[in-house]
Order: sequence, then structure tokens, then C-alpha cells
Amino acid sequence: MTKAKQAARVLFQPLISGGWQNHREMTDYRAEWLSSLLVERANWRAESLPRAFGSAQIAGPGYVWFRFWLPEQDQVVEKYFDPSGRSVGMYVPVTEELERRGDLWRTVELVLALWIQPNGRVSVLREDDFDEAVAREILTPVAVERAERRIRELTTAIAQEQFPPPLVRNFELNPAPVGV
Repeated sequence: MTKAKQAARVLFQPLISGGWQNHREMTDYRAEWLSSLLVERANWRAESLPRAFGSAQIAGPGYVWFRFWLPEQDQVVEKYFDPSGRSVGMYVPVTEELERRGDLWRTVELVLALWIQPNGRVSVLREDDFDEAVAREILTPVAVERAERRIRELTTAIAQEQFPPPLVRNFELNPAPVGV
């Protein structure tokens, strides 16, 4: 396999609904359809390794992840919670168009992503990887155009408080058992 193909394999991760069911560090997978919107949830196992974006821990024992498949916005958003139920941020991958086949959603990440902190601060992730993929012509011109356009659209919508939609933006966990 050529270096370019190896790099492409790492850079272009497919996102497939239900994929967390097979993640060895995740457990208690659940999914709920709300019309065409799919919400997935999974917990990180006690023996899972911590993961972080910069200084923000996003995964580890007891963390809970939600993935929202948003067909109206043609976007996926993941929202992460720590073991106490506090939101630690949202991950917004820049992707190809969402594709639905029956009960499955699928897309492919186009390297770039946004990280939205709970205070609303937005960071662009993996810019160096994107620039390298462009320079090495690993991304097609169409994919480059889409990724650049989507970053502009998403950051503008976030600044105008139009994205993520209220369902995602206002979604919180209630870690206390019901009736307590």
C-alpha cells in the first residue's frame, strides 16, 4: 500500500451509525430515532483510556458520548459528558454529505473538525492534517471545496447561534436517578 493510501485511510474515517456498538472501550449503546434524526449514546468502560482535545478530557471511565445525525443540516455532532454529567464540549466533524440506507446513516470525515467548548469558544481541529492532505493531493478538489465551504458555513452559523440546533445545544444529562 502506498504512503498516500495509508495516509488517506487514517485521515478519512467513515462514520457509521451503530459503530459505537463495536468499540471495545464503550458499553451500554443505545439509539433513538426522532423522525429522520438519529441520536446515539454510549458510555465509556471503567477500563477505558483517557482521551483529550488539547487540555479538555473528552473520554475515559464513566464518560458518556452522544452522536446526533442531523439530516436537515447535513451534519453530525457529538456531545461529550464527564462522569458527573457535565458537558465537556461538542465535536463537529466536517464530512461528506450524509447518506441514509434504511436504518443506517453513513458519511466520511474530510479531515477538518470543530471543537465547541461549553463556554461557546470554537476551535478548528486538524488544520495541519488538512493542509497536508491538500498539498499531497489526497483530497479531491471537490472534497477540498466542500470542507472549506462547510467550515465557513458552520462557524458562521455557530457565531449567529443557529448551530448546533437547540436540541443539541441545550441537551444536558441529569445524572441523578429519577425520583430522588
